[in-house]
Amino acid sequence: MIVVRGLEHMPGDWPRPVITIGNFDGVHLGHQHLMRTLVSRAREVGGVAIVVTFEPHPLQVLAPDNAPGQLQTLSQKLAALGALGIEGVVVLSFTRELARMSARDFVTSILHERIRAREIHVGPSFAFGHRREGSFNLLKEMGDVMGFQVEKVHQVQFRGSRVSSTMVRQALVTGQVALARRLLGRPFSMAGEVVHGSGTGAGISVPTANIASPNELSPRNGVYVTVLRMNGRAWKSVTNIGFRPTVTRQDSGPVTLEAHALDFRGDLYGASVELDFLLRLREERRFFSTDALVSRIQKDIAAARRYFSWVERLAPETISARCGLVVE
Repeated sequence: MIVVRGLEHMPGDWPRPVITIGNFDGVHLGHQHLMRTLVSRAREVGGVAIVVTFEPHPLQVLAPDNAPGQLQTLSQKLAALGALGIEGVVVLSFTRELARMSARDFVTSILHERIRAREIHVGPSFAFGHRREGSFNLLKEMGDVMGFQVEKVHQVQFRGSRVSSTMVRQALVTGQVALARRLLGRPFSMAGEVVHGSGTGAGISVPTANIASPNELSPRNGVYVTVLRMNGRAWKSVTNIGFRPTVTRQDSGPVTLEAHALDFRGDLYGASVELDFLLRLREERRFFSTDALVSRIQKDIAAARRYFSWVERLAPETISARCGLVVE
């Protein structure tokens, strides 16, 4: 997949670009349906499937206090798009200048003259341009004049509601990672680097990987069944998100992300890893003693093992089929 950062780096040899436009945060089931439609159509007409997206999210520029936490880093988004067969991604730097561009100018100068779109496929609620003045109807009207085709792709629904990034965020902030997994078509994932922590986990014989993550959004504080991935391998794990109140004796402060990889032996410091969230086990809570904390952690580990055992019998694709990973 070719990633173009800025129109000045546009290739001149993309044949018959079949494109879509949007933020695509999370690349959820609705986005995936759109991408598969795009890829299928591009193959049918001998073109290339191209996504035009923005970085940062427009609200982070226009109304930062109201900007939603993003479900993915840009790297995660690009990886998800590539896995769906997208051949090119144009990442436009979202600025106030771009925000002031009228919908007609956006279509003329960017989609038509620079990207040379031959087909544009968008969702039913698509809007673009200054103050979101542009609509599907305007895009189709301009396409009829300029010679490109415009198609609308239907919504994907879950339990009677349209699948959206907002729906996924709501599932995560309430700790419903299993629901988020269904909306995303894969586990919600956080990326990061393993850094040195307080060493408390090793001191109680439950070593943990302290992960510094660039992800803007994390699930609600609590204990989760997870899969820790690194360099094409994966380990069953239990992860705590929260303040570690038993250790710090505080119910607030910096939120930490700590994963205990079951049956792992080795040093993870400095490693780049990803955590897939499969199931919420419980709330984070303060224990009155270290012994009580260790006892609870052992119960969490036992619960995680039971979950993995159940999944391996009934739905192994939930863990290991995606990306061809072998979970140890």
